[in-house]
Amino acid sequence: MPTPSSRATFIMLVAGTLLLAACGRTPPTTTAAGATPAASTSTPLAAPAAAAVATPATGEADWTLPGWITPQTTLAQLQARYGASNVRKQTLAGPEGMTYDAYVLFADDPTRRFELDLLNDGGVDRIAGIRIVDMGTRWHDANGLHTGMTLDELVAKNGKPIRFSGLDWDYGGTVQDWYGGTLALPTKRVIYPTIILTRRAGLADSVNVPVGDGIFRSDDPKWPNIGKDLVVGQVLVGWPDTGDGS
Repeated sequence: MPTPSSRATFIMLVAGTLLLAACGRTPPTTTAAGATPAASTSTPLAAPAAAAVATPATGEADWTLPGWITPQTTLAQLQARYGASNVRKQTLAGPEGMTYDAYVLFADDPTRRFELDLLNDGGVDRIAGIRIVDMGTRWHDANGLHTGMTLDELVAKNGKPIRFSGLDWDYGGTVQDWYGGTLALPTKRVIYPTIILTRRAGLADSVNVPVGDGIFRSDDPKWPNIGKDLVVGQVLVGWPDTGDGS
C-alpha cells in the first residue's frame, strides 16, 4: 500500500504532464495502457458522529461539477447531500502500478457516478480533485465538457485546434494545449479542468489513431478521421494548490 505522499504524487501527475508540455517537453514513457480506474477495495462509510450538517443549497439539477464541492467539503456534508449509502471510500488503480483513495459517489449508477480523489492530510481525508469517467453520465464541468463528446465537438467548443498526447500509455490522450482557444486555462489553474481522450466505443482495432508518448494536433492531415474516432474519456476537475487549501 503506498504512503500518503505517493498518493499525492499520483493525483498531481496529470498536472505534471501539462507543465511538461508548457515547457516543450514530453512526459516520460511508460508501458501500461491508460484505463478507467477499477476499484480494488470498497468501504461503505458510516456517518461521522458530529452535529447535523445542513444540506448545501445548490442542487444538481444542472449536473455541473464541481458545483458546491470544494477541497474543504467534508464526508458528513457529502453524506447529508447524497445519502450515506451512496458515498463509498474505494482504493482505485492508477498509472504505473500505483493506487489512490477516493470517495466514489453513486458507484452502482453510471449516469450519476463520479469520483473524489483524496489526499490524506495529517490523518484527514481532503478532496484533491473530481473525476468523471463513465460514458452516459449526466455530469459535466462548468464549460459543458462531458465524457463521450467527440474530438470534433471539443475543438468546436474551443474554437481552435488542440494538442494532445498519443493514446495507449499511462498518461495517453491528455490534452496538452488549447492554443489560446476559449477553453485555454489561466496559468495559475494548472489542473482545472483536464481532459483525457480515448477511442470511441465500437471503433475497430484496425483503425489507426495516434498512440505513444508523442504529441499530436487535432488538425493534423495525417489523421483525417480522429475528430470522430476520438472522444472524451475522462474529465478531471481540480483546484490550484495555493498551499492553504483554497
